[in-house]
Amino acid sequence: MSTNVPRAKQVCATVGCLQTVKARGKCARHDPGPWAGSDRRSRLPSNWTTIRLRVLRRDRFTCQRCGSGDANQVDHIVRGDDHSLENLQALCGPCHKRKTLRERLGA
Repeated sequence: MSTNVPRAKQVCATVGCLQTVKARGKCARHDPGPWAGSDRRSRLPSNWTTIRLRVLRRDRFTCQRCGSGDANQVDHIVRGDDHSLENLQALCGPCHKRKTLRERLGA
């Protein structure tokens, strides 16, 4: 016999915050996300959205590392602020995350 017992609402893991969350963890206000502490977004050109879409289309939404058709991110091949099309590639989320981690660790 199955009963549909409603689950208790989850609240933000930050002490004192009563904001509800969909899953365990912190609410949007207390979870800064992957861009926390970075000025990267402010250094992107004003037409970044157009450039990003151009790269994804050029690479046919195919990850340039693993070949999956799930590329939804654009990566700078050589770190820095060179936003030329030659220095940009489409990557899937997992490959972009691994590449970024390797770069941060200096590997």
